Amino acid sequence: MGVRITVQSLWTELNPSTFVYEFAQSRIVIGRSRSADVQLPHAAVSAMHASIREQDAGYALVDEGSTNGTRVNEIRVVPGRPKVLRKHDLLDLGGYRLSIDVGVPVSRTMSARLTSDFARRMLAEQLAVKDTERVDAELNSIQSGPDERVDLLPIPNEAVSEPPPSPQRQSRPSRPRPSAPDGETPTEPVRLLRSELAVYALAALVVTASIIAMTLLMGP
Repeated sequence: MGVRITVQSLWTELNPSTFVYEFAQSRIVIGRSRSADVQLPHAAVSAMHASIREQDAGYALVDEGSTNGTRVNEIRVVPGRPKVLRKHDLLDLGGYRLSIDVGVPVSRTMSARLTSDFARRMLAEQLAVKDTERVDAELNSIQSGPDERVDLLPIPNEAVSEPPPSPQRQSRPSRPRPSAPDGETPTEPVRLLRSELAVYALAALVVTASIIAMTLLMGP
């Protein structure tokens, strides 16, 4: 039982080919260098980008301190920390998508020649050229050159979530307020109802009558 890795290049615009690797070994190196078991021909991939290792009864992925990082099922893994792999896990690294099948029967094992051939074919598709000499020259330049820091497409799990914007409320024009001198509160004239006026008038009559009566009683 071993590991099957299916690779597609995201640097190819039209109908990228699928490359299938099968391994029955305890450690599989993924990277840009000639010594990698899975050679991915782009400077966004580090020379020794990641590795798949036997762990317990299965396999785990380890990011080997790559420049642009590695994602498993769209979640970035911590460099140096093993991430247990399960069947049909998806790896994204340096602009390549790898589908992983673990614990599968291996029908053929990869050779260095077949690995190099896959790298040439991938690069030819990425460059959209068929000139083998140019492909070989570009491959040599990529494999011997430095890493390239690339802003790859963002993954939703890494984006900072923001609350949805609240619906816009229509503003109303405020009513004009009368101006007043500092320290004073503007007042409005008090308006009395007719019933209140009648009560006050009756009270005034009663008071007037009481005064007249008292005056008459106190006279000689």
